[in-house]
Amino acid sequence: MSATSLDLSSEGPAEAYSREGVRLSRSGRHEESVRWFERAISADPGYAPAWAGLGHALGKLGRYQDEIDACEHAIGLDPDLVEAWVNKAFALGRLERFEEKIEACDQVIRADPAHAPAWNAKGHALGELGRFEEEVACSDIAVSLRPRYLGAWVNRGFALMKLKRNREAIHSFRQALRIYPDYLSAWINCGITLIQDGREAEAIRCLDRAEELSPGNPRVLFWKGLALSRRGRFGEAIRLMEGLVDQDPRHADAWVVMSNCYFMLGKLDESVRCFMVAYGIDKEDIKSCISESVNLIRDGRLDDAIRSISQAFGILLR
Repeated sequence: MSATSLDLSSEGPAEAYSREGVRLSRSGRHEESVRWFERAISADPGYAPAWAGLGHALGKLGRYQDEIDACEHAIGLDPDLVEAWVNKAFALGRLERFEEKIEACDQVIRADPAHAPAWNAKGHALGELGRFEEEVACSDIAVSLRPRYLGAWVNRGFALMKLKRNREAIHSFRQALRIYPDYLSAWINCGITLIQDGREAEAIRCLDRAEELSPGNPRVLFWKGLALSRRGRFGEAIRLMEGLVDQDPRHADAWVVMSNCYFMLGKLDESVRCFMVAYGIDKEDIKSCISESVNLIRDGRLDDAIRSISQAFGILLR
């Protein structure tokens, strides 16, 4: 479509060009969308929605700093433009600037306290900073505003899992799966949480479904293999871990699980072999822990030294 073919009878060129940019962006044609928003800005540099739309399209192309710059220009023109704050928050999250993302989300929430995506995005940023209780609180608000908010249920479950509130986490993941039964992340995280809760048989059923949705998925292979090993199904666990290390030979945890399984089957040579592979992968971390502990002992910090040595043994014995 050319600029001259747009209907400009009921709106100015900046509005019409922006509308075309939005249409193209929704169709996944982001490069073309950028050009239409740029036309809108050329027609009226003070039209804030065109700057916000340009930012969104740039973000879809992975140009997150450019998205932030465009959104900040929009906010300079219209500080109350919620769309610009939302897009800026998204880009900040992609750049792992989580404190700034929280500030942007707060701007949205001040303008619109019922903006469920802003509450969810704020919660996600808090979780990335390890503030899981606060993430749960934000997710609770998001799902109260939008009960079928799939992403908020999954984020809530993940935060609860980190807090070891396993039963609540499982409930959240199952809520997500009621909304969308093929949500891979929810099946995997539900399975992991069930393992943490000592319910390996249920976990295996979840991870079976995850494997159907994503055959060969490394996370599925590892966690299903771990659950099988805990159920005494050592041969099956070994086969899954072998598939995983074929993909990623440096997956130390998989080698450790295989070592344990071979040990339980009485295959000591294979157990030692797998353990030594894991040790070879982790030895740099172990050397670092031991070196740190020596320095701590020299400084008289015996408690810290013990913790550092324990960390090294933890790597070996996991």
